[in-house]
Parts: sequence; structure tokens; C-alpha cells
Amino acid sequence: MRIVETQERKSLTTGVWHKPEASQGASNCAAAKLLTGGTVLMGDTQNPDQVRLTLPGSAWDALVRTLA
Repeated sequence: MRIVETQERKSLTTGVWHKPEASQGASNCAAAKLLTGGTVLMGDTQNPDQVRLTLPGSAWDALVRTLA
């Protein structure tokens, strides 16, 4: 799993895993990946081959708004 640093980024880049800026330097974090078409995958950085959750883009947007 290649993970990019968010550094205050407010949106995901398609095709790469992102973990929260607050988690940089840690190895047991949640990460999210935007797929073409808007679906978002969520996984665990310690188990990169296991996607734990798949969300439609609208559900991801609602989650981010709720947590913001």
C-alpha cells in the first residue's frame, strides 16, 4: 500500500491510498482510496490487501462532513 501524506488536503487523489495527516508517522491507521467513478475504499495500513469498507462517493462525502 503506497500511502501519500494529506498535508491539509481536503479531497482524495484517485488511485492512491491516503491516511489522515494526524496519523503520519504511525503504522496502524485507517486509509482511504478514491477509485475512478467515485467509490471510496477504506482499509488498514497494517493489512493493505484487505479492504474493510467500500463506500459510494455520496456516503464518503456525508462521513467527511459529519466528522469535520
